[in-house]
Amino acid sequence: MVVSPDEGSFLDPKWFVIGFAFAAFALILHYDLRLGLAAGTLLGLVAALWLYLVLRFSLPGRSQPSERRLMEERFRKQVSNRSKAALRKSDDDAGSGAQSGPDTL
Repeated sequence: MVVSPDEGSFLDPKWFVIGFAFAAFALILHYDLRLGLAAGTLLGLVAALWLYLVLRFSLPGRSQPSERRLMEERFRKQVSNRSKAALRKSDDDAGSGAQSGPDTL
C-alpha cells in the first residue's frame, strides 16, 4: 500500500538527509577529532535553528492540511458531484419516458 507523504513515514527524504549528516559527522569525527567537533557544532547549530523555526513559525503545518490533501478532497468532491448529477440525469430521463404526454393519448 502506498503511503501518503503527509503521513510521515520512514521513507520521508528528511530522514535520509539526517542519517547521511550523522554518518558524515561520524566519519569526520573518526578522521580528526577537532574537525569532527567543529562539524558536530555546525550540525548542532543547524539542528537548533531548524527546531527554533519549527516551533516559532510552525513550518511543518501539521494543524493545517497540505496542498496535496486539499486537492485530493476537492477531486473527491468533484467526482461525487458528477456522479450525483449523472444519477439525477438518468433518473430524469427514465422518469420522462414513463410520463404520458399529450401525443401518447
